[in-house]
Amino acid sequence: MQIITLGMLSKGFSMVARILMTRSIGLEGMALYTLANPAMVLVITLGQLGLPVAIATLISKHKEKSKKIFLGGLIISLIISIALMLLITSLAPILSKNILKNEDVTLTIRGLALLVPLVSISSLLKGYFIGHNLVKMTARSSIAEEMARIVFIVFFLDHFRKISPSYASFGAIIGVCVGEVFQSLYLLFESNKKLYTKASEILNFKDIKPLEEIPEILTLSIPITLGKIIGSLTYFLEPIVITNLMIKSGYSSSFIANEYGIFSGYAMPILLLPGFFSLAFSNYLLPILTKSISESNFSKAKKQFLGVLFLSVFVGFSVAVIFYFNSELITKLLYKTTSGSTYLKALAFPFILYYLESPLNVAMHAFGLTKQAFFTTTISCVVRIITLVIFTPFYGIKAIPISTLLEITIIIVLNGYHILKSFLRNNIKAIIISK
Repeated sequence: MQIITLGMLSKGFSMVARILMTRSIGLEGMALYTLANPAMVLVITLGQLGLPVAIATLISKHKEKSKKIFLGGLIISLIISIALMLLITSLAPILSKNILKNEDVTLTIRGLALLVPLVSISSLLKGYFIGHNLVKMTARSSIAEEMARIVFIVFFLDHFRKISPSYASFGAIIGVCVGEVFQSLYLLFESNKKLYTKASEILNFKDIKPLEEIPEILTLSIPITLGKIIGSLTYFLEPIVITNLMIKSGYSSSFIANEYGIFSGYAMPILLLPGFFSLAFSNYLLPILTKSISESNFSKAKKQFLGVLFLSVFVGFSVAVIFYFNSELITKLLYKTTSGSTYLKALAFPFILYYLESPLNVAMHAFGLTKQAFFTTTISCVVRIITLVIFTPFYGIKAIPISTLLEITIIIVLNGYHILKSFLRNNIKAIIISK
């Protein structure tokens, strides 16, 4: 219950930060920010390389090697982050001018070069503590992150907005960077009190030999990353496909940017809001489910998995009712406009499916079904892009929610099949062994 409360506070502060940011940078700034957002998701996925989940999983199994595992992940993360920073800085003008068809987004994309290493480090720290089943600590760190971001938005973002919409969007990225810094500092401060005598012990390379853990970390993280890269690349291609196809249909680039900003900047954050419940449940589920499976206690694992699945559906349905009947009121209250309310109402109930993704993904990794998860992601993402190409000329921006829901449905059906098959197979093995 305490984890849920902390998750609610974190998501509440996140929503406040989002609302303040939306009001501060205006529609033009928000349009640029949402155009850059898929690129942000892609580079963060590349920067993380699946390391947070890999580290959490390995530490939950081998707590005696936790510092060694963490340092191995940190070495990999730093190398990748430096390479990405150089790549982003050099390719930003090409991406904005030739692919996104909007040069004003160049500065925002360059801001991602600073964000990548900060997100990578904070995510590694969260994975480290989740592996130790200190989920409450990571939930509190998210609150610290959002509070720091709110302070930046209130006191500094307006200075960026006064320069131009492109600087306003860039300032929004800087606000995210500030939040990540404070999240990492909070986790290091808490580790000093909770886990070790000194936080510096985590970064002590002497006699730990972290390079020995790198092969095992990569064995687990690379398949996870491949799946995430496919998903992030699909999200990255989304505005490119939409922009180019709608321009061919006669729409102006400014109209497309504004419509995309309304859907991605106003409606989607509200629809994704309840996802923090399933994410909090899943962070709690990962270490205990991994332990139950490693001990071959599949009956207990099944109860844990189904319990989290039921809670995710219950919360999703409850929130969907609120969204459906109060869509205009919610958007008016949050953004001082009813823009996005139509999308919110139409997608309220179908988006219940989205809240099942996190617990299903956790179960897939706990069972060691990383390769199957990758193939599921690949299939669903290919279908999403094909759906966008087919429906965009007819439905414009509305093709995005259609393709998104189809992608989610495919993921749930295929991952659900693999998990059910694993439970049945392992239960039969357990019965045979007991006899």
